[in-house]
Amino acid sequence: MAKAHPSEPSPINKNPPIPQGCKIQKRPLNRPQIPSSSKSPVIYISSHTPFLSAVTRIRKLLTKSLRNTAAAPKNASTHARVEALQRSTNTAYGNASPLLVTVLGTGKAIEKTLSLASWFEQQGDCDVRLRTKTVGTVDDVIVEEGEGDGLTHAVMCDED
Repeated sequence: MAKAHPSEPSPINKNPPIPQGCKIQKRPLNRPQIPSSSKSPVIYISSHTPFLSAVTRIRKLLTKSLRNTAAAPKNASTHARVEALQRSTNTAYGNASPLLVTVLGTGKAIEKTLSLASWFEQQGDCDVRLRTKTVGTVDDVIVEEGEGDGLTHAVMCDED
């Protein structure tokens, strides 16, 4: 049998090394502005966010979505009111479109975000979906004289 030669890997484009006497100053990540009428609330998790505080904040938003049901009409029969309650209950268990709570964590907070996702998955009453994406960011190289040159690199982001 003929041995298959793997194709040549493409060369990796690296930034030049940082000159002597310079330091890197990180900029905060760009966050898109969320409209006030957004149906999906976003919670940002940092490495310093307490675990139980994040759980309470997420649970509060999830239960708030269950309470936002419209009141039954005054003249509705008992049967119509029971059906309206069942429809709202089915929404909470995924038969319709329930409220989505997006939890974001970057860098060291990815581990905490994943542990939050695992905790809510073990509860059984939540549907957890994990998505990861790469976010571009800019770091500044600060020279002692104060002139900076921006370098771009990628940062891993975990979206829950």
